Amino acid sequence: MKNKKLILIGASTGGPGHLEKILSSLDKHFSSTVIIAQHLDSIFLQSMVKHFNDITQTDVIQAQENIPIHHPSTVFAYKNLTDLHFHPSKGLILRKCTQPSHYQPSINSLFHSTAKLHAHYDILACLLTGIGDDGAEGMLALKNSGARCICESEASCIVYGMPKVASEISACTAVLSLDEIIQEIKNF
Repeated sequence: MKNKKLILIGASTGGPGHLEKILSSLDKHFSSTVIIAQHLDSIFLQSMVKHFNDITQTDVIQAQENIPIHHPSTVFAYKNLTDLHFHPSKGLILRKCTQPSHYQPSINSLFHSTAKLHAHYDILACLLTGIGDDGAEGMLALKNSGARCICESEASCIVYGMPKVASEISACTAVLSLDEIIQEIKNF
């Protein structure tokens, strides 16, 4: 087992409410780094981060480009930073997406870039409610690298789009309800 843990969460339509439920369930002993890619207009990101800080015992911060992001018990949310890279002196950093995408932030880009890092980190990726197909191909790359990949079930999704596409291409290792995903995150 690797000692550094990353939890990646991608969400779109219906995601803020699901993220609120997930983050409010985490206690002060939670020790993983969480990176959230929520499709959201950037003008709302700061208020979402503030709200999440009010409801959770972990730190939720808005990630900035090239700032080290591997801190236990910290949740990072961001807008245009979607590529996770290892920097020799800074460790893990988020950078701007190098591939064009009409999704902001791009869940696929985050998942693809992280798949390259799985040899050094335990990774749990969760694809939650949302319209479209963002995250499906990236989740398949993560699964193929050995990461644990969970798609939200139709029963608990607000919109069963992104998780459905990921399930159809066999990108997930499990399909779970939101409550079961919360338990997986807490046990990770």
